[in-house]
Amino acid sequence: MAEDRSPRDPLEEIQALRARVVELEEQLSEYRRGDDLRVSEASGAQETLETRERAAERAIEGFFEQPLVMMFIADLVEGRYLRINNKVCEVLGLSETEILESSFLDRVHPDDRPRTIREMGRLTAGERTTNFKNRHLGADGNYHVFMWTAVADADRELCYAMAIEVTEADDLDDFRLRY
Repeated sequence: MAEDRSPRDPLEEIQALRARVVELEEQLSEYRRGDDLRVSEASGAQETLETRERAAERAIEGFFEQPLVMMFIADLVEGRYLRINNKVCEVLGLSETEILESSFLDRVHPDDRPRTIREMGRLTAGERTTNFKNRHLGADGNYHVFMWTAVADADRELCYAMAIEVTEADDLDDFRLRY
């Protein structure tokens, strides 16, 4: 029987992933606060807290490495990715080192750079990015269309972003517009 490969709604997928990240971050924060532990309890309380904290950190790490969407943490001042997940490497056909060692604008299509820079300015000003599309150069010389959802942490000058590749969907939309 053929596998159903119908496209999923990217926005719904991103919203579900964002909700899961918030849930995991709340769990980690709760564990770090130690609300469920009293300072005067048995000496094992600190060990229990550390165990829970490590478990929550592993859960976040595991979530980050899920191959559902591309995930990025970027330095908005330096214009570089600080962290990416394996899905980014898979889509672009590049190693993590190749991606992290270059400016993220280096791989953006020249025609998309002005819009991308404007979008980064909006992020820096505190706005969220949703459904922003731009093209990124892969190792094979082809451009991949990414649809982004992102938010900036102004205090840390960081951007947290998720993207999905919509190259095929974009090609289909272009086809529909032409014919």
